[in-house]
Amino acid sequence: MMPRIAKATAEPNFLLQIDWQDGSADVIDFKPIIARGGVMTALADATFFATGFTVDSEGYSLGWPSTPVAADEVGGIDFSAQGLWYRAHPEDLERDHPVAAE
Repeated sequence: MMPRIAKATAEPNFLLQIDWQDGSADVIDFKPIIARGGVMTALADATFFATGFTVDSEGYSLGWPSTPVAADEVGGIDFSAQGLWYRAHPEDLERDHPVAAE
């Protein structure tokens, strides 16, 4: 079954608590994601990180629909619920997609 997000709550230090529709919860550290640079750098703004995201109405993704990028750029940052689940549960990634986990 594909994981779905019930709710997400920003915590200090670029952590995001994900409450899943199955009743479980995980905390995901976004610092390594932000450290990748590029478009992810927008998430380094603590206020934007904490208040700019939404969960889609069916719980299949979480994203920041607009980012504080240069005026000539547009776009957002989206994470699938399944990708976030695998980030919190790498053992499931290895089980479900052994080649991708390497």
